Amino acid sequence: MEDLYKNIRPYTDAEAEEAMPRIAASSLAAATAKYFFPDKDPDYLPGIIRSCKTSDDFQDKIIAPVLYRDLAVTQSKLSYSGLESFTNSDGSINSFVLLSTHRDIVLDPALVALALHDNHIPTCEIAAGDNLLANEDIEAVMRVNRMIKVIRSDNPRVVYTTSKVLSAYIRSKVVANERSVWIAHRGGRTKDGFDRTEQGLLKMLDMSGEGSFLENFTQLNIMPVTISYEYETCGALKALELYTKAKQGFYHKQPGEDVNSMIQGFKQPKGGIHISFGKPLTREELLEADSAQHNEKFRILAKILDDRLNASFKLWPTNYAAADILAGNDEYLQQGHYTLEDKDRLLERIGWETEGMPEEIKGKLLELYAAHLNE
Repeated sequence: MEDLYKNIRPYTDAEAEEAMPRIAASSLAAATAKYFFPDKDPDYLPGIIRSCKTSDDFQDKIIAPVLYRDLAVTQSKLSYSGLESFTNSDGSINSFVLLSTHRDIVLDPALVALALHDNHIPTCEIAAGDNLLANEDIEAVMRVNRMIKVIRSDNPRVVYTTSKVLSAYIRSKVVANERSVWIAHRGGRTKDGFDRTEQGLLKMLDMSGEGSFLENFTQLNIMPVTISYEYETCGALKALELYTKAKQGFYHKQPGEDVNSMIQGFKQPKGGIHISFGKPLTREELLEADSAQHNEKFRILAKILDDRLNASFKLWPTNYAAADILAGNDEYLQQGHYTLEDKDRLLERIGWETEGMPEEIKGKLLELYAAHLNE
């Protein structure tokens, strides 16, 4: 039988086992071992990789320990809420389209998967752009780690064709209740702090449905997921991009920029990280969107999702301090939302993160932190 999804789906366990020796011998494995396990023998991590036979093995023995080590090294703390929706009273597991805010290229889906892993819920498959696959080694690691490859293109015909395949694959996983699928609610990370769902993404998800708008989205079992970082990952780089766009009218990524952002996301301290697994979209919410005409349905559905995502965003002391700094007052300080020490730590962070950049970047970065309080 033809494998319609072979080019985009994660590796099967047989394919994963075949890829393990190549991953173990890669420069990526060596660099990971050197950074996260400097106290171990150089063959420590490659040896564990070679012992893995399945994607579950790889996530249990490699991905989860690397994430635990990263949280420890960067003095970051992960918390989460809302996982009760995954498990029924009889112990069976539900699958969802996990429609998620997007602030960090790798950490967003990785930490969502870690939360599921730690609570004995099958880890999600992860939809990620093929622009992140800088080489064959990275692609092997990503696909062993349950990545669904999203093919990027400037060709409208290619976009349409590949979107149909992606949509059908995601629907097949959720409808069969095989596994949840994580997908960002927009293409690319939110740079300005205002988390907005792209209607184009919702239209892509709808493409594979054979019923009405209501039936198609009911099948997908969409769960809004909000990821809130106390310290914005790659915040200065995001602010620099916004500053450059405002000044020049455009921004062109440099070669290797995505890979650099992936590395910086791991290396930088993130403080607290909270993942809110929201209640799945209700029939009433879908009926509200379905009552509109044509494309207006998608606009209303995007607004419903944005309201849910923003309502579940955890506001940290950094967010309140940034809002007060921009306003030139201490309103939130007086209300007890942060301390002067919190403010000093934020300013220190912004100082070293923007070193060597134009002074205006600091203002852009403060605006990013304060966005949810200034909507």
